[in-house]
Amino acid sequence: MYVINVLQANYNLEDLNEESLTYVNRLLGERYKQWKSDLHHHFQTFDDPEVALREGCPQELEGREDSWAWLCSHFQEGGYLKAAQANKGNRNKKTLLHHSGSRPFSYRMDARRREGSKFPEIDVFGDVYVRPGNELAESLYTTMVEKSQLVLQESASQLPPDTPLESVDPPHDAGFQILTETLDQTLGRRPGTYCRGMGNARRRESRARSASRSNGR
Repeated sequence: MYVINVLQANYNLEDLNEESLTYVNRLLGERYKQWKSDLHHHFQTFDDPEVALREGCPQELEGREDSWAWLCSHFQEGGYLKAAQANKGNRNKKTLLHHSGSRPFSYRMDARRREGSKFPEIDVFGDVYVRPGNELAESLYTTMVEKSQLVLQESASQLPPDTPLESVDPPHDAGFQILTETLDQTLGRRPGTYCRGMGNARRRESRARSASRSNGR
């Protein structure tokens, strides 16, 4: 709520279109969950909850010790512990495990775009999933890179023959399409709009909505 109030005080959120508002809401949700998760990890560094309450208030909550007291109580509730355990179990079931730490995928992709990446989704996949000994992730990444080169070559074939490949821009969302198609073909598509390998950085449209658009056209 504090973040939302700050945004409303400094920006006119009423002028945002639906797509932008959805992005802002998703971004705030990601930041809140990560902030809460970081505080929970900090709480867990103390062996005794009473010590955590008395001595563990993080610097960002100084002056708002009542908020830290509420969090300490919240982290010990049965519902929260059950949800945390379920999340841990779900992570153990994952075919692909990312190594991105606490930095959201959306931040990584924005950084890659600023660096001039033609396929930021594929580059981020390589950054966070490919590790020595992970043959599946390495194989998937190699396939994506090969497909991206084919896309660039196809785009270059429609330009003057002396056009260097480095200056060729791929079609919009080509990296996203390559990533999702490669993962779907290898691991199967998950139901809903969730995109495997993208964290919460991107969601695809539901089949029903895509079909309605196609019918409309």
